[in-house]
Amino acid sequence: MNKNLLITLISLFSFQSLFAQLPNGSIAPDFVLTDINGMSHRLYDYTDAGKTVFIDFSAVWCPPCWSYHQTGALEDLYMNHGPSGYPNVSATTTNDVMVIFIEGDGSSETCIGGSGCGTQGDWISGTQFPIICTDGTVNTTSVVNDYQISYWPTVYQVCPDRTLTECGTSASPYSLVTSCLAPPSQNDDARSFMDNSASSGCSSVTPEITIQNYGLNILTEVKIDVSVNGVFQYSSIINEIWSNSANAYVPLSLNTLDIQSIQLDPITSLINGDLIAIDVSLPNGVIDTDPSNNQVISFIVDLGFDNAYWDGDLSITISGATNVNSWYLKKVSNNLILASGWGGVTGVVNSLPLEFNECYTLQSINAGGESYTITDGTGQIILQGTVSGVEEFDNFTTGNENWTVGIADQEISSISVYPSPAKDKLYVAGEYDYLRIIDLLGKEVLYSKYLESIDVSSLDNGLYLLEIISFDNRYSQKIQIEK
Repeated sequence: MNKNLLITLISLFSFQSLFAQLPNGSIAPDFVLTDINGMSHRLYDYTDAGKTVFIDFSAVWCPPCWSYHQTGALEDLYMNHGPSGYPNVSATTTNDVMVIFIEGDGSSETCIGGSGCGTQGDWISGTQFPIICTDGTVNTTSVVNDYQISYWPTVYQVCPDRTLTECGTSASPYSLVTSCLAPPSQNDDARSFMDNSASSGCSSVTPEITIQNYGLNILTEVKIDVSVNGVFQYSSIINEIWSNSANAYVPLSLNTLDIQSIQLDPITSLINGDLIAIDVSLPNGVIDTDPSNNQVISFIVDLGFDNAYWDGDLSITISGATNVNSWYLKKVSNNLILASGWGGVTGVVNSLPLEFNECYTLQSINAGGESYTITDGTGQIILQGTVSGVEEFDNFTTGNENWTVGIADQEISSISVYPSPAKDKLYVAGEYDYLRIIDLLGKEVLYSKYLESIDVSSLDNGLYLLEIISFDNRYSQKIQIEK
């Protein structure tokens, strides 16, 4: 494959945590779950058999979930297109679909059956497809975390190539099956997907990509070229991978549809707005026989807030429970810890002072759903987000001037932006000259001189960067539009 992955690396950690769901086109995490009738279901067993899998993540107390359940759309899908020989599947089935219902809020089977937990009704009676209970008796809610579910219902379509799409509550879900790629048919065909981009500092990243063998031959090698803003950086031949079990590198060997996460070499001396391009080619040393199935993923480099005021204490607020999720604020250059603690704290200050022209990172461990906000000594919000993974980072840099005056001498206005997410109007409290709203590809989509309310009704749903300029000062934060 001669693949051009335009990877515009957005906020590497903080933006990743702000996505409501897994991005469309992601590799669906595999799972093995047991339904309430004792039957085991492995996702990849179904996809490897060429089936498109529809997964309904719902909660028993959720009215929209119940409404969709009552339409019977997934019932018809399962009975007419589900696996041959499965319970309640028609003898004339097309045999190319699987449907799985996951009660993802940890409610018991009793609640699913219509009693307690504020349930909307009896979800079991009359339901033909498998129902998964996640109350901890057999299965847990870990699958909900893996799929980053943040609202109910969330219905995913997983294609045979293991990629997923949030398909919504479609009345005719079978029509979506045609959007999946055809099964592998070429000898040497590799696909690549963005995994994540571990940030090693405020000016460097270590991209991770996922390689999938979409060919019929075993995949033993690919070539990866990396460039920044169109300038070539380095090339790598990937023919071995690290094995934790062997504690050594082992040869790359992927069967058809197998996937492998690959960590690339660090990319250094980056600044916000840089465009990173990763080109994956030459599977098994030959030209990709089917470049038409190559996926394009794009992100923008945003290495975090880049002008925090250093000559004053921070204010650190982190939600969550004490003794559950821990956090550390570190100086990246020497790993020095300036502040640390557990969740459920408000207005904590750093025990060691910040320095000018330095990179800092907030490390969150064993978290899940906790939010954080850090403001500098001038009231600027320099870090803000929600943690979704086991371990996540968010970076900021301090100003590159050696300030000699106190905070009282700074003419930096306090800026407050609300609501979040915004629908039609975005309100900005504070004096400023003008503002810009920039989309995830770095394009300015809205410009306005000073107004207390900004009309954002013309913007599409999604994440944006808001940049506010006042005299020589700049304030920026991420905003979300949701209608």
